[in-house]
Amino acid sequence: MSQRLEDLVSYGCGVKFVQSSMTCIKQDRKIIFVTDEKIWKNCQKFFPKNFLESLEKNLILKNPKADEKNLKKIASAAKNCDLILALGSGVINDLCKFTSAQKNIPYAIFASAASMNGYLSKNASITILGHKKTLSATLPIAVFCDLKILKAAPLELTKAGIGDSLCFYSCWFDWYLSHKILGTKFDEKPFELLRKKMEFFVKNFQKFSIRDEEFLKILIEILMLSGQGMTMAGGSYPASQSEHLIAHAIEMKYPKLAEKNLHGAQIAVTTLTAARLQKNLLTLDSVQLQLAEALDLQTKDGKNVEKFFGKKIAQQCQKEYDQKLLEIAKTKPANWKKIKTELQKIHLNESRLKEIFSHFKIKTTPRSLGLSNQQYQDCVEYAKFTRNRFTCLDLELFS
Repeated sequence: MSQRLEDLVSYGCGVKFVQSSMTCIKQDRKIIFVTDEKIWKNCQKFFPKNFLESLEKNLILKNPKADEKNLKKIASAAKNCDLILALGSGVINDLCKFTSAQKNIPYAIFASAASMNGYLSKNASITILGHKKTLSATLPIAVFCDLKILKAAPLELTKAGIGDSLCFYSCWFDWYLSHKILGTKFDEKPFELLRKKMEFFVKNFQKFSIRDEEFLKILIEILMLSGQGMTMAGGSYPASQSEHLIAHAIEMKYPKLAEKNLHGAQIAVTTLTAARLQKNLLTLDSVQLQLAEALDLQTKDGKNVEKFFGKKIAQQCQKEYDQKLLEIAKTKPANWKKIKTELQKIHLNESRLKEIFSHFKIKTTPRSLGLSNQQYQDCVEYAKFTRNRFTCLDLELFS
């Protein structure tokens, strides 16, 4: 990666930090400012009084979703502007980075919360025709992290950031599994980039409270490094595996319900499931039977997928899954004993994850997402169809 993390991210506090940040990026640019009305209401006090008036255009969206409708709004509003400046986190960041790539103009962002890991990733999660997709986007020219803003963010957003960060181990496990079983390309550098900070967090979490500025600095750095890891890997692989596929299935099956939940809140729940399924996998003496069963289920699964997701989304899912089945069909017996030994070194136990989530008062049951246990288990079962990505979900070890 040609740009270093320290070149992209700045830390500070208050109005003076905002002013110095604007000096860095404004130059002679015509800037459009994009944010969410709730975020602006919460953060406005940290910006100069004449901030909005000092910019070319402002677009303050009401309850935006990362979808085609809002992409069109931003693209239209950005006409004749040569920089997009965002204030937000997940949705705003995805919308602006994707628009930036499409219109070939730079963007920068003030992080409104330590809630997700997409600030330094070149991917955007956008819903197209009801199917959540990971699309190519662009990097910001700057990310500004005001610790006062991060501290003032709603607690649930910070909890979401913790949830999003702790899928680190399940993602490492699944991607390495795919590499050893299917021969998928694998890059260990994103994990090495983040490993020491994650180990420190997992070991020392009890020393911190969720409002500590020291903790927020650690959390936002973890999230930034996670995003950088995705950029290094050329995709979301190091930060989105089985736990994210389950979340995608929830969003696709129950979109109105999913809208009420923060992405990281979903990931906290699904990461526990991934950890449990991965532990089940580590009890096996071989995976050849599970791979064979995945191929045997191909025919009858088609109708079930359509019944679960509906015809339109099911067609897209089946295309993704068929590509994966082609790769599974090519697999040759691997040295599972050796692979399992390596996976055991990566795996983080469900019990440890629960301790961390409990310490920060993060809810981890399907009920916390508005789902019954059966609805959630169905989403777990059908999650493997949402992406052409081989994970522990493909080995049918549900329990």
